[in-house]
Amino acid sequence: MIFPSIFRPLSLVLSSAAILNAALLAQAQAPGSVRGIVENRNGQPVAGATVTLVALDSSDVRYETITDDTGHFQQLDLSPRQYSLNAFKDEIGDQIFRVLVHPASSVAVYFRLEEGRTAAPWLRVRQDRQDMAEVFAAGVRANRVGEFEDAIEQFEAALKLTPTCVDCYFNIGVSYSRLNRFSEAEASYRRALQVRPDYNPAYYGLADVFVKQDRPEDAAAAREEANRIAVRTLAAGRAFAQDTLGRGIDSWNSGRLTDALRQFQAAQEADPALAAVHYWLGLAHNAAGNSARARRAWSRYLGAAPDGEYAEDTRQRLVEAQH
Repeated sequence: MIFPSIFRPLSLVLSSAAILNAALLAQAQAPGSVRGIVENRNGQPVAGATVTLVALDSSDVRYETITDDTGHFQQLDLSPRQYSLNAFKDEIGDQIFRVLVHPASSVAVYFRLEEGRTAAPWLRVRQDRQDMAEVFAAGVRANRVGEFEDAIEQFEAALKLTPTCVDCYFNIGVSYSRLNRFSEAEASYRRALQVRPDYNPAYYGLADVFVKQDRPEDAAAAREEANRIAVRTLAAGRAFAQDTLGRGIDSWNSGRLTDALRQFQAAQEADPALAAVHYWLGLAHNAAGNSARARRAWSRYLGAAPDGEYAEDTRQRLVEAQH
């Protein structure tokens, strides 16, 4: 279940159009990351699940990682672009989503695997993956120029390749809404929520449809649910950051500098407001010989927590760094 950020109403069609140009700038932009949790249908963490990312504008860019004992995973140093993201465990099943990685930001993803629900085979077939990307892009182009009937056909074709393409259902709903076919739009948004119950854009889409149908109570309920998901997503991001920071400190204490720095950076991306992570980042950067980054990290810590746990030590380190 993807929760990349707090979405605003009907934003995905516009951002999907921008996806077509994002890859052109990817190499010149700061890297991003993807992180998240894989759970089973009962909400329990799935350890040892394979998480695969495939860049949709290239057949050669592919990453693979494994969930840890708590079901967490992360992939750093990703070029900003659109990826397919698949979580798979043999005895449970798999699930696939499409994510857009922005420069210097982290996308958070929650998977819930259920037996009998699968979408991975197309990922393992190169031509099908390329076909999916092309069909989805055609749907985006059609939506962008107002050819909504054609857009619906393209996204439905994409769904044949990727039955759990939540973005496809959402964009079909947008197209139906633009055609004033509100019942069909509502049905499409609800199909998106069947795939991923915490998909904010679908609730905002429903709210838009209900407003146009003069159903104010339903519209308010849909917006309330979208906001509730956004708050929960924010809390989950903070919990992930705290957990990742703890892992980084363990690595630091064990003398694994590279891993500690990676964990601290991931924690910072997950929750930049977590003050302590800047202190630890400063230590790691300093140990790695990057004093300028260390000073910046320590300055950020003092700006966020001038009376914090590490404030006195941080001030002393900044004084020493100036000499």
